[in-house]
Amino acid sequence: MKIGRIMAYALVVIIFVLFFFLVIPVSSKIVPTIPLPGVCNAKLSPLTISWQLPADVEGELKQTNFNVVQRAVDTFAWQEFIALNWPAMVGDRGVANKNLAINAPGPRVWETWKETSEVYLPNGVAPKPWNSNEPLPNDLVGDRTTKILFRQSKVDEVLNDDFQPTKADGALPGTLTDQWGNVVRYEIRMNKVLFDYVVENELYNPEQQTLLPKINAPDGSILIKAAWREINPEESSRFHTVPAYVQNLTTKEYQLRQVGLVGFHIMYKTPSAPQWIWSTYEQVDNVPGLDHSASANTVFSLHGDRCVNCLTNQQTEPGIPNQVTRRIPIPSQNPDCSQPTQAVDNIAELNRLVQQGLGNSVWSHYQLINAQWATPKPPTDKSPDTVFHVLPALLGNTTLETYIQDTSSCMGCHSIARSSNVKKFASADFSFTFADALPIQIDPQVVSPPNKPITTWDNQHWNSILRGYQLSTQTYEQIPEFVPIAKLHCASCHLNAGANPKASSWFGMMKKYQYPGTDHLQKRINLCFEHSLNGKPLPITADNPDFQAFISYMQWLDEQAQVLNIDLPKTPYPPIAKLAGNPKLGQAIFEQKCAFCHGALGQGRYGSDTYYRPALWGDHSFNRQAGMARINTLAEFIHGNMPYQFDGALTEQEAWDLATYIDGQPRPEGPGSPHN
Repeated sequence: MKIGRIMAYALVVIIFVLFFFLVIPVSSKIVPTIPLPGVCNAKLSPLTISWQLPADVEGELKQTNFNVVQRAVDTFAWQEFIALNWPAMVGDRGVANKNLAINAPGPRVWETWKETSEVYLPNGVAPKPWNSNEPLPNDLVGDRTTKILFRQSKVDEVLNDDFQPTKADGALPGTLTDQWGNVVRYEIRMNKVLFDYVVENELYNPEQQTLLPKINAPDGSILIKAAWREINPEESSRFHTVPAYVQNLTTKEYQLRQVGLVGFHIMYKTPSAPQWIWSTYEQVDNVPGLDHSASANTVFSLHGDRCVNCLTNQQTEPGIPNQVTRRIPIPSQNPDCSQPTQAVDNIAELNRLVQQGLGNSVWSHYQLINAQWATPKPPTDKSPDTVFHVLPALLGNTTLETYIQDTSSCMGCHSIARSSNVKKFASADFSFTFADALPIQIDPQVVSPPNKPITTWDNQHWNSILRGYQLSTQTYEQIPEFVPIAKLHCASCHLNAGANPKASSWFGMMKKYQYPGTDHLQKRINLCFEHSLNGKPLPITADNPDFQAFISYMQWLDEQAQVLNIDLPKTPYPPIAKLAGNPKLGQAIFEQKCAFCHGALGQGRYGSDTYYRPALWGDHSFNRQAGMARINTLAEFIHGNMPYQFDGALTEQEAWDLATYIDGQPRPEGPGSPHN
């Protein structure tokens, strides 16, 4: 009898095991530990399906073979993605519920963090405590699981994309529209470590930020950027979904919709990564690619045949779907271990292993695109953290860097971030969010564009003043007969249309060039037309309205400088030490910190035939007789003014390296050249 019962129990166990392995698909089971193959004779720890957030990258970026480092960084990226997408405790922001599995419903850990709009409030007032709940706007009804998705871009709308450019065409919206005509929405959230740092240092107030020489977030700080789109019920099994109020772009009313997560950025500052670890992810149905969990019948949300005339990866009119492709492939090759500085990892294979381990969880339908890191500096290198060597060089997400994928570098772009201090550059530690502090600060040394006449002289010359400003900011468009080839404005070099003391301002031109009484000022203006604009001189006649417009505007600037007590510059650009430039280093700096504005080949951005960012070389740029064609002049201009609105972000050596590289590129020879 006893033996019979034992055999019966054994039979039940065998049937259960067979049922589990044969009836239930293997892919449906979540595997708690995922062993990973070694890389270049180095064995790394297995990846775990756990709520535990890793504190740092395994090996601390110190392995001598960069291929091994890249695998460690990619494993770290997956580990943090899993931990941050663990179900959260109710009522305790940012804490994982250890009693639940990753596929349990409910808000995820990162979703309970503070949205930056909850931190940077009007008039610089202090945010509410970490665990407080913000009321829903406009008398909307909901609970903690209901989002308010008001962003139509990954950047803060207050700052706009002049501050952090995310598009390539200044004439069209930077929004991303799916194949059903729905606009993708975004949110930006910070963890408690970063929130506490902001609160303790009162960085929610821009005046307090100006008291710090730089912002230095503590290790453990994390920022999340997430992209969402409206989804259909039949899609929900492949997405992390939440209810959300989204704002109708026409009526501005909020509408409750079900949205699915389509894009995800994590920037995480760890002890071994003072430049942060940058990792980016997407839902696998965004665009065609190397994803093996998408079937042949997959309908991609950002790529399809619904827009017959849409151009690939270009902006569209409101309501017109975007046709998106991935410009930087997900790495799918194994590393060549004999090349230890290449930092290659087969992320496509890594994704398959992790997706299998995630079983039937919705998270198995997400993929790591890549992760970016900076090589550690030797102890003798005392340069700031914003000077670095980054791997991989480029990193982009189809939902977050849609239109600048070819030139997108997360670390390179964010390295220029500055605090709210407008008088002097102060690093914001790779995060643009600190500059969200309100009210926005305005540089008192830069004259604002002409708005309305004040004095009697203003009233008498107002139309000419406005014309002068227009010619300065739309030069080649307004007078193409004198600027027939170049696509530059006077304001491309004389920033803020000559109203910026650090960018060869036009203050004091009347006195310097003895106007009236001589034609020296007109001749100087024409030198700019012939060299800096690679164009033709304006006719110097007493009744030339365009010449008079330039001069009236310059006179108006003098008037404003006196009224505002602006410190008149002693030199065109702030002087810097004379150094030797390295064009090879300059090329690497350009790729990281300049190309996302000016294009990979320095060609500028002129989408829809509209000036957005100027060409730095080639046919549309200045010629070799221009002042900017002198390396020392260009170096001073770059250090004092570039990147645009982030002057001071580059070291003097970086400025010389960039100037040497840029001035070494092909450009027109100029008038009188035997090569013309």
